[in-house]
Amino acid sequence: MYQKIYDIVEKKGRVKTGIFLNGENAGLKYLAEEDYFEGSGTAENALLQKGKEVLKNAVFQTAGTGVVKAKDQEIFVETYEKNPRLIILGGGHVSQPVAEIGRLLGFHVTVMDDREDFVTKERFPQADERITGDFETLSEKIPPYENAYYVVVTRGHLGDSTCARQILKRPFAYFGMIGSRTKVRITREKLLKEGFTETELDQIHAPIGLPIGGQMPAEIAVSIMAEIVQEKNRYFRTYCDEAVEAAVRCGVSGTMITIIEKKGSSPRGTGSKMFVFSDGRSAGSIGGGKVEFEAAKHAVNVRNVETRTYELGQGVGDLGMICGGTVRVLFERIAL
Repeated sequence: MYQKIYDIVEKKGRVKTGIFLNGENAGLKYLAEEDYFEGSGTAENALLQKGKEVLKNAVFQTAGTGVVKAKDQEIFVETYEKNPRLIILGGGHVSQPVAEIGRLLGFHVTVMDDREDFVTKERFPQADERITGDFETLSEKIPPYENAYYVVVTRGHLGDSTCARQILKRPFAYFGMIGSRTKVRITREKLLKEGFTETELDQIHAPIGLPIGGQMPAEIAVSIMAEIVQEKNRYFRTYCDEAVEAAVRCGVSGTMITIIEKKGSSPRGTGSKMFVFSDGRSAGSIGGGKVEFEAAKHAVNVRNVETRTYELGQGVGDLGMICGGTVRVLFERIAL
């Protein structure tokens, strides 16, 4: 399944999965973007079908990466994210510092405006894409993308509503719209009359940005990007380690090791991964040191799916690491 995961996250920027950690369906895994299940545990058919429903619901109801419970069963849900895209609609004076800060923060930056002289390389040297066109053509010029952050800063409510009605019909990680409360209210009322619901419109951050009292374009841009970073980091996400991805794409057998829970000051967070080849070589890291050594040593003997907890504090029976804390690790055997 990991090949599929990395293919989709490269294309769409976001993928969600879930796996049973215990019970009759231990090892059953679900990939939401393709509605695909892999592994069946030892359950009878009826129990397997029920397990699939439970697993699927858990994935869709969980926003980030972490362990959730369904009665006496544990499920590890992962949200993978990669290559976030900042899409700025409107090329005015606020858009320039937004694009600059967005690029500094690692976003792929796209700027679109219906005025050709507003999306030049001179105005937006840091943009990855500069698109000229009427905002009605947004859906034609900018493909849908799961991990997209939209900043609508057009020069009027007509442009705002034109962008909004198209964005609300596609996936997005964030949608913010600049403007006075009056401008925002006019746009909202117009969209309600067109059939959009209050729930759909409540997804829009408007007025845009955190309330830090910004007046200058650069200050407003800071407030916008601060809100985007806040939304982006609201939940734990699984970091896509390029070394781990490259190891999986080699198409050889091995064991995937993932931190599924952590307490205290363990060096790596939930979702951190390491791939251990059958010959003991590894790619990626779950924190280094003794815990990584012990996990990698155990990985070569894993034959299915299992979890282990490692104590990092000092004391009898632990790993003697000065940082303290514990990590719970998931082992998944990946065979050809």
